[in-house]
Amino acid sequence: MKSNLFSALIPSSSNAFIWLNSILMLVGIFVLGWKPEVVIVAYLLETIIIGIIHVFKLLIVLLYGDKHLIDQSEKNIFSGFTVIPFFIIHYFFFIFVQSIFIFVMLADMLPSNNGSFNVFGNYAYLLSQHDVFMAFLTLAFSNVAMTFKNFILPGEFRKTTTSKLYFQPYVRIFIQQFVAIFAWFFMFFISSAPAAALMIIGFRLIVDLFLNKASMNKDFKAMLVSRLKKNQKLEDAEQTEKSFDSFLEK
Repeated sequence: MKSNLFSALIPSSSNAFIWLNSILMLVGIFVLGWKPEVVIVAYLLETIIIGIIHVFKLLIVLLYGDKHLIDQSEKNIFSGFTVIPFFIIHYFFFIFVQSIFIFVMLADMLPSNNGSFNVFGNYAYLLSQHDVFMAFLTLAFSNVAMTFKNFILPGEFRKTTTSKLYFQPYVRIFIQQFVAIFAWFFMFFISSAPAAALMIIGFRLIVDLFLNKASMNKDFKAMLVSRLKKNQKLEDAEQTEKSFDSFLEK
């Protein structure tokens, strides 16, 4: 069992961009001199990047997906072109609210007259900072590259429907909220901010590698799901498995 878990961490062609993402973040913090707090901002920006990419993924499925699958899928708000404006409003509203709370934690990085509710102004200011902008470009490149490698080039858009695809990015909101709180906690209580940044990057790397492995390997996914369902009631366990499936890339 331990060896199976460890296998998810081994660099391979399937997780190359995940490793590259983390390595570039480490280089930025420890070589290029980025402020450690940039890690929190970068992962918040990544949630936005993933949302924008997901809009294009939904559009590609609607335009070029298997029409037979679309015809056979359940007809609801998630199965037609209405899914795109619905997703944009729903997903980015959550990010807007999330940003307000995170900007409270990042007050020292922002102009004193901005305030946490000035979300768009805060993002504009942060992106005007060289280290934040470089981190943004790093994450944008790696996420676009992963989308081409895992979704476009293998033709995965022909094997899914918008109903199945819709909920995948929402795991990012949960992970990013946890990472942001986790990051702020360690940067507040640990005297070495770079050490806290290293722990945060390492945590995100492990989570992403596990999710990637689960999306590629049914046995590994079953092992993770069985651990998540441990000690849960039957109905809760079934919901856990359905939710986990919806968060995977494939």
